[in-house]
Amino acid sequence: MNDLTRTHRALLLGCLVLGGTAFAAEATTEPENPEEFSRVRGLFDVDLPKTVEKFKAKVIIHPHFGDLLHRDYLRIPVGVRIGITDQTEISPEVESYITHGLGKKSVGYGFDQIRLGLKHQLPHWESTGLDTSIGLNTTFPVGKPPLSLTDGFQHYSPYVTFSRPWPGNPKLTPFVTFGADFMRETGVRGEFTKNQPHSDSMGTSMGFFYDRGIFKYTLVTSYWTTAFIGQGSRSFTSVNPSVLWQLPPVLKFHAKGNWIFGIGLKANFGPDGSDFGVSAKLRGEFKLAHLFRRSNEASAGK
Repeated sequence: MNDLTRTHRALLLGCLVLGGTAFAAEATTEPENPEEFSRVRGLFDVDLPKTVEKFKAKVIIHPHFGDLLHRDYLRIPVGVRIGITDQTEISPEVESYITHGLGKKSVGYGFDQIRLGLKHQLPHWESTGLDTSIGLNTTFPVGKPPLSLTDGFQHYSPYVTFSRPWPGNPKLTPFVTFGADFMRETGVRGEFTKNQPHSDSMGTSMGFFYDRGIFKYTLVTSYWTTAFIGQGSRSFTSVNPSVLWQLPPVLKFHAKGNWIFGIGLKANFGPDGSDFGVSAKLRGEFKLAHLFRRSNEASAGK
């Protein structure tokens, strides 16, 4: 069994390397509109100010393929970004998990978290060139997932984000975000991750988003503390640079929408010590209108 598991892991790593090589060889796809770029959780955990256009919807799938190597299950978040006005969007998301069979035990399958985001873009500041948005992200644990999947708390996280293209280089967008995280205990069992606040906290994140077409370079630095609104005085600092690639049609089976594969470094510092690592993420995006159009065309062809 151990030999078989090692073989599967080797094959998975080989596929990732070959996929990255094939991607690098073909770079002709159009860049994603930076005004609608959404976060890549685990690499670029920032909500930029711009929102999705009114009545436009995008389905986003974000499988955690790293779970194949490090966990007994695979997490698969699926969400939708919906523009309800020209300046406001909502983003519901549900995360499921399923035993992938490459680990040592079976944990079954089910749902572990429901997330809901709301973001509103404020009027553009002509005098300063700033784009500003306010928002609220919420997370609710559900079901009876493995302990490592949730901390067992509801999270209510309001924030305000400012960004402005760099003068003379509009592809470079520095940003700063101020936010808070209010936690409410639930009946769902869970456990905290390393260097995670155990009570209400507040903090700031800053960095940049550099859009080079199919390549996007990001840096997110953050500082959070429980000193002002939580219990005790615990501080947490992180630095997360990453490189994101927009996949060409051949690697996303010619599907419409933007698919992002990214690799990032992470360094976390806090009361539990220091933590360094590398993360690889895949985010798939579908335009909902295009999916409905294809479905209608298939029905008409029958």
